[in-house]
Amino acid sequence: MARASELLALAKSWIGKKESDGSFKMIIDIYNNDKPLPRGYKVKYTDEWCATFISALAIKCNAKAIVPKECGCGEMIKLFQKLGCWVEDESVTPKEGWIILYDWDDNGKGNNTGWPEHVGLVEKVVGGKITIIEGNYNGAVKRRTIAVNGKNIRGY
Repeated sequence: MARASELLALAKSWIGKKESDGSFKMIIDIYNNDKPLPRGYKVKYTDEWCATFISALAIKCNAKAIVPKECGCGEMIKLFQKLGCWVEDESVTPKEGWIILYDWDDNGKGNNTGWPEHVGLVEKVVGGKITIIEGNYNGAVKRRTIAVNGKNIRGY
């Protein structure tokens, strides 16, 4: 079974993969070549690919038992809920290797339970700031830094 450190090491090695030069296609190919495909859907190179990125990490690190393979953020949450490991509380301070999901429509009041549109992998938490590695962040694999309990966090 993979450890968070393995997922993070692989995610770090993929930083810089991007749509503009086609280097991101290997992430989509990893996902599509691992059968069966969730819901029978083959991801296209023109699709949003943040959840596909997380799934490709899980495939390569033999972690599908704890990071379910899925190409959609909403469906990914449902699978984490089935595993009993979904934290529906954005005020929690995540640990390295946790999966974070976002809702860009969050109004910033109360616990965000809206539809998730994006996902990433928590790299570290230092001084109340979370650093996340994300696929399809403006068409590339790159880092984002946000505050713990920040607006748009859907859960972990």
